[in-house]
Amino acid sequence: MAALALQEALLEKSAQSKVEVLDGLHTISPLLRKISQASYLGSLRYFPKAWDRAYARNRLWSATLKKPLGVMLGKRMVKRVIDPYRPDIVVATHAYCLSALAEAKKHARVPFSLVSVCTDFHVNDFWIHPSIDAYVVANQEIGQAMQRTHDVRPESIFPLGIPLRTSFAKESGKHKKEWREQLGLRGNQFTIMISGGEGGYGKIREVLERLIQMGRPLQILVATGKNRELRQQLSQIIARITSPHSVHVLGYIKEIWAYIGASDVMITKPGGITCSEALAMQTPLILYDPLPGQERKNSQFLCEHQLAYEAKHVEDIVQILERWQSKPENVQAQSLERFSRPDSAYRAADLILHL
Repeated sequence: MAALALQEALLEKSAQSKVEVLDGLHTISPLLRKISQASYLGSLRYFPKAWDRAYARNRLWSATLKKPLGVMLGKRMVKRVIDPYRPDIVVATHAYCLSALAEAKKHARVPFSLVSVCTDFHVNDFWIHPSIDAYVVANQEIGQAMQRTHDVRPESIFPLGIPLRTSFAKESGKHKKEWREQLGLRGNQFTIMISGGEGGYGKIREVLERLIQMGRPLQILVATGKNRELRQQLSQIIARITSPHSVHVLGYIKEIWAYIGASDVMITKPGGITCSEALAMQTPLILYDPLPGQERKNSQFLCEHQLAYEAKHVEDIVQILERWQSKPENVQAQSLERFSRPDSAYRAADLILHL
């Protein structure tokens, strides 16, 4: 989604440019992509603690894997991507291909600039390489951490925000009541959005089942993404009960900015892009059930900077919501303003076009 957001912004700013979005790892090694994806998902499902420990030792894994992977895949990258397209600039929004792209810079027929766009609130070693010309990161604090822990040159770090679709910039600034009325929702009712990202991940069913037991009426928006099975399950649950709450079970929402903007609070896993979308729309976050690795790091950063609350249990969510329902003025959004980057894709596009 970050890559698509950048493509959108680049073409708006420079219509004559040619901007291609590629699944880099699939293009140069479909088998390795399948293996890495299966290993990642399997580790999260069956060995989450082991994945957490492995992520914590990313510097060791990076030193072990980056060079041989870069050499092995770099030649394929040149043959299948770099030489056929002859790009002026290559932007990586995923860490997997960075070592291969860095190696490809040495052998490309036409020189190109390499930009790393980190889509989390934490940067591990796989995002770092001496051949990278510019790093786009979520905020200044992340950039400062890169200088301290990775010795990255400050002049190559650009704290422009995680790229979001351009509609976040175009549509931000409306009052939440305006968004609700535009979407045909109840304008004055306390509104909660539950989201698990595009795949509908996390304990969405558990959260919804508990929230509909709360006493004060809520307006609940549930985004199940492309998880059709989950949407069907939740719809069946809602159809069987009588509830004072207004519950809307939604599938994949193209205009997600409108629903986030309409919400007084968003309950979600701490994916980097999802959390950036909430910050852009000034919607407070309750983070629940983070995945091991980068999501736990994201949650740690957001909570330390008072941008979110982390709920260890579903009852924690209930307590926070009851407190906010009783006194809506306690839902503080001022701290979100400093980290809100609705125009992040445009900022990054300006950088890329002037490299």
